[in-house]
Amino acid sequence: MREQLGNLVDHPIVQRFIVFVLLLNAITLGLDTSPEVMAQYGDLINRINQIIPIIFVIEVGSRLFARGKSFFKESWNVFDIIIISVSFLPSGSAFSALRALRILRVLHVISLVPRMRHVVGAMIKSLPQIGSIVALLLIISYISSVIVTHLYGLPYPELFGSIGLSMLTLFQLMTLEGWAAEVVRPVMETHPYSVFLFIPYMLMTAFAILNLFTAVLVDSMQVLQNSYEQDKSDHETANVLHEELDGLRAEMHEITRELQRMQGGPVSESRQVEPKKLASQPIDDQVSDLKSQLDDKKSKSDA
Repeated sequence: MREQLGNLVDHPIVQRFIVFVLLLNAITLGLDTSPEVMAQYGDLINRINQIIPIIFVIEVGSRLFARGKSFFKESWNVFDIIIISVSFLPSGSAFSALRALRILRVLHVISLVPRMRHVVGAMIKSLPQIGSIVALLLIISYISSVIVTHLYGLPYPELFGSIGLSMLTLFQLMTLEGWAAEVVRPVMETHPYSVFLFIPYMLMTAFAILNLFTAVLVDSMQVLQNSYEQDKSDHETANVLHEELDGLRAEMHEITRELQRMQGGPVSESRQVEPKKLASQPIDDQVSDLKSQLDDKKSKSDA
């Protein structure tokens, strides 16, 4: 029963229905912020928002029942439970801020769409490399902040009056937002050689270091994609082997019945097929044993 329930929950049609419910929930939660819409359709929207969490509970509960303790071994399942639990917080003022997090239920779609899980998994796997890049960026920004604070802090206190203001201004340069009109050109009016400090900083941070983030993410996604394709190939190979095993078992049962018919009685145990014994062996051993038994049966029947 658990296996049948698990297959039902994982069926593509059920998964598409849950994704549709999630998208509908995102729309209703967005409409909930509009006083005009709530004045006309408030009752309908509230009713939908009450039914949708029940659907999620049924879906997650079914997966929990079908998979048992192994359900909690997958981090996405724990994430789903946390997100859905937010929906059932009391509506008092003390929980009003937390109930605003109901929109996080939409994140449940990540655990349902394999491609989204693939992207998020790549981001999580690349966190150590990204941490190193962030540390390098902070070091360069801090060194540059100390330099510009000493050089331009007095004439431009609103831009470089302190380490904090200098880092904020340099962050603006790194994003290339108003870097010329708001920072570089005003400073160049009194310090024309400042361009030889600002331009290399922007080239190093905005183009070199930030592009490392993209490179790390792409590399992580490629590694996960290769792993995903390998797992898919192994799964397909296992399915083919199981199909071949079923076919070999059917053939040997047919040969056993044929031998019984030809001999006019039951076949001795030493000559019968032992599928239960084979079922406990690895797939490769099962295939070898089944083929050898099949060859023996055919040779004996020919004789």
